[in-house]
Amino acid sequence: MSNRALKVLFGLSLAGALNACAPPDTIYTQSGWYLERPRIFFSWGPRLFKGPMTYEDCEVARKTLPEATAEQMLCIKEFAPPGPYGPY
Repeated sequence: MSNRALKVLFGLSLAGALNACAPPDTIYTQSGWYLERPRIFFSWGPRLFKGPMTYEDCEVARKTLPEATAEQMLCIKEFAPPGPYGPY
């Protein structure tokens, strides 16, 4: 096997190992608007930070964060706990 193929194989196995060690989110309690941040690995699902709340409260909570962080956050209406791929 070539050196390049070994590097690709190592990178894929590392991504799979990191993906398997994802901690579950336990913030979901009921349906409503949640402040979320998408994750790099879709199988981890979104990271929930605050909620449930109204949409207006979610936007206020998002805008209180630093601007660089607020741009990465989403206010999403969740009717059930987000699955492994989130709402997107």
